[in-house]
Amino acid sequence: MAVTVCAWATSNVVIKLASTTGLITSFYRLWFAIPLLWLAVAFLPPLRATMDRAWLSACLVGGGLFGVHQILFFDSLKLTSVANVTIIGALQPALVVLVAGRMFNETVTRQAVGWSLLALVGTVMVVLGSAGTPTWSPLGDLVAVANLFAFTAYFLASKRIRTRIGTSEYIVGMTTVAGFVILAASWLTGQDFGSPRGWDWLILLFIAIVPGTLGHFLTNWAHQHTSAFVMSIMLLAVPVLASVGAVVVLGERLGPPQIIGGVIVLVAIGVIVRSVHADAAEQLAESAAETDAP
Repeated sequence: MAVTVCAWATSNVVIKLASTTGLITSFYRLWFAIPLLWLAVAFLPPLRATMDRAWLSACLVGGGLFGVHQILFFDSLKLTSVANVTIIGALQPALVVLVAGRMFNETVTRQAVGWSLLALVGTVMVVLGSAGTPTWSPLGDLVAVANLFAFTAYFLASKRIRTRIGTSEYIVGMTTVAGFVILAASWLTGQDFGSPRGWDWLILLFIAIVPGTLGHFLTNWAHQHTSAFVMSIMLLAVPVLASVGAVVVLGERLGPPQIIGGVIVLVAIGVIVRSVHADAAEQLAESAAETDAP
């Protein structure tokens, strides 16, 4: 998840460098990756053997939700400021807390909730401190709100799907379904598929391979090893790192509110991750003590 956070933070900066529309950026992000994924399937017979009806059904759900998220996310970044998109997206843990316990029987302590609220405060400080430089749009903010719900739905659905479907086959199917969703949306809205120019192609290829394919592969693998709550809290570091990336790549200045807020977010995330894993280790030790197994 830490690698994913870094990759996704980088993509928030790089996407702004592309001259293409949100839909075209999303289209190439997926369709650069899809042939490579199916090429891997061609050389892995055991992987093909797992692609049954249950796999197809899961990928239709996950891929459909992911496709909607991709449309809304890329368009929101093009329509409004990165600050607005990230501050709205930072509300995801609050949605996860409401349903994670019921869906996955995860225990969310009051301490974790308190630190998550502090992390949200830090995230607000970071993104508000950088607000005002990009163009603001009320339509873009509405799209960002819709993306918040779409990504949360994809995130939680994928965690449930990963209990019965392997990471590799899920990524292949989910990405392919999402690719056709984006293709349909791009065609229906009359997008210019030849609009990328020069460095746009390298940017799109980077987005497809690193934050796109690698980031989502690692996230779906982590679903089997980390709680939904901790994963969503770790994602709060994305706007912090994105702000640092904006300083290095885009020449934006980082003021005291962003620095203080970034420290608050990273400290809060560290406390939450450590406390939750400590609780899990304690429960595992108690379970081992109650069994006759060596």
